[in-house]
Amino acid sequence: MNAFIRKYPVLVFSVLTLSYQFIVVGLVKWMVPEGSHMHDVPEAWMVFRFRAFGPLFFAVALTWYLEGAAGMRKLFGAFLNWRVGPQWYALAFSWKILFTYLGIGGLVLFGMAEWPGWFVHDFFGGTFKALKGLIVNLPFIIGIAFVEETAWMKFSVTRLQEKYSALRACLTVGVAWGLWYLPMLLVGEGVPDGYPWPVFLLSMVCLTVLLGWAYNMTHSGTVLLIMQIISNCAFFLIPVLPAWHGGDATYVTAFVAVNLLSAITLVLVYGWRELGTGPRARWSDGPAQEEEVEAELAPSKT
Repeated sequence: MNAFIRKYPVLVFSVLTLSYQFIVVGLVKWMVPEGSHMHDVPEAWMVFRFRAFGPLFFAVALTWYLEGAAGMRKLFGAFLNWRVGPQWYALAFSWKILFTYLGIGGLVLFGMAEWPGWFVHDFFGGTFKALKGLIVNLPFIIGIAFVEETAWMKFSVTRLQEKYSALRACLTVGVAWGLWYLPMLLVGEGVPDGYPWPVFLLSMVCLTVLLGWAYNMTHSGTVLLIMQIISNCAFFLIPVLPAWHGGDATYVTAFVAVNLLSAITLVLVYGWRELGTGPRARWSDGPAQEEEVEAELAPSKT
C-alpha cells in the first residue's frame, strides 16, 4: 500500500476526495425530504458543511504520511511566497471581473443579449442585500479558496508536473476538481442554481490551466489564493448567474467562453509542456528554486 501511494499520490487523493464528496452529498440528499430545502433540516446542513474541507484533510494526511513535517513545509510554504511583481497582484484582483465583463460585452456586441447592468441589484444601493450576503459569506469564501489552492493546485498539480507536462497535469486535475462539484450540481446544493454541469466542468478545467500558468510563473501561493478568492466573490457582484435571468445560462456561458479562450491562448503562447517562461513548478522544488524564482520576479530596485 505504501508503495502504491508513493507512486500514485494524486490518484489516491482524487479517489479519496471524490468518494468522500459523493458520500456526504448522497447522505444529505437522503436526509432532506422530497420537496424540502437543505436549510430546512439543520442536521443535513451541518453534515453538508463538512464536505468543504475534505480535500484539505486528505492532502494534509497524505503529505504527512509520505513526507512528514518536510512535506508540510512544501504544502503550505508557497503561501509565504508573496514577493512578486505588482502585475501579478493586478491580475489576481481583476481576472474574474475582467473575463466576466468581456463575456457579457461580447454578447451585447453581437446582439445576443441585453446589457444586464454593471452590478447585481441591491449591491451598491437599495437594501444592500447582495453586499451583506457577500460579507456574510466572505470567511467561508476565503476558507474554501485556501482549501482548494492547497489541495488541487499545490498538492495535485505540482506532483503531476514531476512526471507530466503542465498541460496534462492541469487538465487531469481540472477534471477531478470539476467532478468534486458534480454531486452538488446534480442535487442543486452548494453551487449556483441553473449552472449547466458541462459548462461548469469546462470552467473548472480552464481555471486550473489559468492557475497552473500563474503558479508556474510565480511559485506564489499568495497570488493563487487571491485569484481564487476573487473568483468566488465576482458572481456576488456581477449579474451573470442564471438565477438573475430566470434560469438563462447565456451570460455565465459567455464568461466560460472567455475563460476557454484565455486557456487556449496561454497554452499557445507559453507552451503545453512548461506553461510558463521557465521550468514548470514541481513538488520536489526546494527553497533554492523558490528563491531563484522570487529573485527573477521581484520588482527591480535600480
